[in-house]
Amino acid sequence: MDQTPESPVVNVLEPQKTSWVALGGLVVVLLAVAGGAYYLSSTMPSTESIEAQVEALETQSESTNPEAIEADIAAQSPEAFEEDFDAAFAELDASLAE
Repeated sequence: MDQTPESPVVNVLEPQKTSWVALGGLVVVLLAVAGGAYYLSSTMPSTESIEAQVEALETQSESTNPEAIEADIAAQSPEAFEEDFDAAFAELDASLAE
């Protein structure tokens, strides 16, 4: 009896089949990246609020002298501080509600 080892026959001319699992994984990753990009673009602060914050910081003194710090604190009334604080929380709440 003549026994020869069996070897699988592979047709090299037949195109390889795409794995549906790999393709599905790629689609899920792309959707996650697109969703993250949309979320980040929708939660970015407006340019007006950024410009207002920059302007407020530019009007402050850069000195570490205690008198200059007290002058900066005295320049803003408690009511204006509370309004800014409430507006910041309202903007945060609105961005989290979306």
